[in-house]
Amino acid sequence: MKRLMVLVASFVFVFSACIVAAEGPSATPAKAEPPKSVTVKPPKETRVSITGVVKEISDTMITVERTVKGKTETMGFILDKPVERIKIGEKVRVSYIKKDDKYIAIRVIPFDVKIIKKATPLKEIKQSPTEVPAKK
Repeated sequence: MKRLMVLVASFVFVFSACIVAAEGPSATPAKAEPPKSVTVKPPKETRVSITGVVKEISDTMITVERTVKGKTETMGFILDKPVERIKIGEKVRVSYIKKDDKYIAIRVIPFDVKIIKKATPLKEIKQSPTEVPAKK
C-alpha cells in the first residue's frame, strides 16, 4: 500500500512538471522595470570636541591650545561663520569635524568652569519620646 502511494505521488509530480515545461514561454513579454536608483549615503561625519585656551582668532580661523597628559598641543580650526563673543585667552569648547585633512569648527562656545555645590542643610535630630531624658 505504501509503495502504491509513493508511486502515485511521484507519477503526479513528474507529469505536472512536464505540463508546466510544455507550455513554453508566455505570449506576453515580461515588462522590464526600470532599475531602482540606489541611494548611496555619504559616510557619517564624526564630530569631536576639545577644550582649550584661544591663542588666535579671526573671522575665518581660530587657534586653540590644549593640554593633554602634560603635553601642550595647538590646533587650528576653520570657522564657517565668525564668532563674536570669544576673545583671546578665553577657555572654549570647540566641536569640529575633519574634512580633507582640515579641521572645520562646527560650534565654538565659552567653557565656564563653575562648580556649584549644593549645601545640604543639617537635619535636626529629633529624639524619640522614649529617649527623652527624665526631668529631675
